[in-house]
Amino acid sequence: MIRVYNTLTRKKEELVPREKGKIYMYVCGLTPDNYPHLGHARAFVVFDTIKRYLKFKGFEVKYVQNYTDIDDKIIKRANEWGISPKEIAETFISMYEKYLNLFNVDREGNIYPRVTENIDDIIKMIKELEDKGFAYETDTGVYFSVKKFPEYGKLSRRKIEDLIKGARIPVDETKKDPLDFALWKKQKPGEPAWNSPWGKGRPGWHIECSVMSMKYLGFSFDIHGGGIDLIFPHHENEIAQSEAWAGDKPYVRYWLHNGLITVNKEKMSKSLGNFFTIEELLKKYQPEVLRLFLLSGDYHSPIDFSFEKLNEIKKSYERIKEFYNFLKMMKEKFPEDDEKIRKISDDAMKEFTSFMDDDFNTQGALGVLFKFINKIKGEGGEGSFSYALKVFEDMLNILGIKISFKEIKNLKEELIKILSDFNLVEKGDEEKEEEELIKKIIDERKKMRENKEYEKADKIRDRLKELGYEVRDGKRETIYFRRE
Repeated sequence: MIRVYNTLTRKKEELVPREKGKIYMYVCGLTPDNYPHLGHARAFVVFDTIKRYLKFKGFEVKYVQNYTDIDDKIIKRANEWGISPKEIAETFISMYEKYLNLFNVDREGNIYPRVTENIDDIIKMIKELEDKGFAYETDTGVYFSVKKFPEYGKLSRRKIEDLIKGARIPVDETKKDPLDFALWKKQKPGEPAWNSPWGKGRPGWHIECSVMSMKYLGFSFDIHGGGIDLIFPHHENEIAQSEAWAGDKPYVRYWLHNGLITVNKEKMSKSLGNFFTIEELLKKYQPEVLRLFLLSGDYHSPIDFSFEKLNEIKKSYERIKEFYNFLKMMKEKFPEDDEKIRKISDDAMKEFTSFMDDDFNTQGALGVLFKFINKIKGEGGEGSFSYALKVFEDMLNILGIKISFKEIKNLKEELIKILSDFNLVEKGDEEKEEEELIKKIIDERKKMRENKEYEKADKIRDRLKELGYEVRDGKRETIYFRRE
């Protein structure tokens, strides 16, 4: 049984899907007006991990994440840069999708709709809201009448009366009420626009997510995700317009929100000068390290950024890679079964899934993963590790952590040089693949140890270590694996 913390009810609930065996999931995506930052990465990593775990548990997941490819901020950026809003959006969407791939996001079957591709559907919903008396037209656009929806504020736990007291004089004096929000914005000079019953204009921010989520997932779909900063007003407004339009509830069954990135407990922002783009961080860290960092805390809570923390995570990732290759080598060397290793593996996966069942607790799951590494390595011995490898791969796949290594320049030449320096080069070595050369070096080193030429053997081990290979001598066999 999977339990999730539902922002709407403020409690953990059993995840009971609308349709047995299927999960319909929508996540608020990117407004492509600037370089994607670590906050964007946290959202797509968190909800990708949730999708991965649901699939692991046997659910068929339909996942939709939008692009707000026309927006006030995009228009402002386009004017500043002297190019079209479409060019701005395309530039940053392309960049964002590159990062999705680098961060190993499971995009299979995902749908990424854009506002500009759904204008007709948006206009249709606005017109129906107007016909039902929930929306009205002014000189500047079409607005949703918040007071017509008595349950407004139920997601953010805000009362309409309190919101009215705290509201400032509206920027748009044509609105009937300062709380009313735009469904359609009439065209201003120089802005992109589409024809509508209210004249040329473009959609407001909130209506797009209602339209695109229900277009692909239907009403009362299972999971709606997004950053905690979207609870109010964005998600509150989505509920109001969607349930008013449908005359039914709930628009969404479970609301899941990820916390923000902080630096020294302050929100990461450009104005505070503590802002890092994904591109900047990728110059120093592998995407796998950044993904591990983003999964290292409770996804609902803020996660505090520091380079010290990233450097710790980097070391943790090296441990993961080392252990993965250790298991692969042990599997090849010792194929016989080992019940003790199997039990340790089963117990670890049971504990791992118990954390993930509890509101996708990746922090706890990662703790289990590293405990598993310590237990297996503590066993020593030369039994079969194939089952442990399968369990470890399942854990990594759920978390979306792939094993990747730095490219070693001129690796083949370096391996030939080792053979040459120890007078081990033979005819045909130049044509061999890198893995064949490494195996030859290991075999020759084994002969040296059998002949008690330990100094030579140690020098070869050290040379391989410089190339990122760990060599370990067991009672019966020598194993080797990539570390970096």
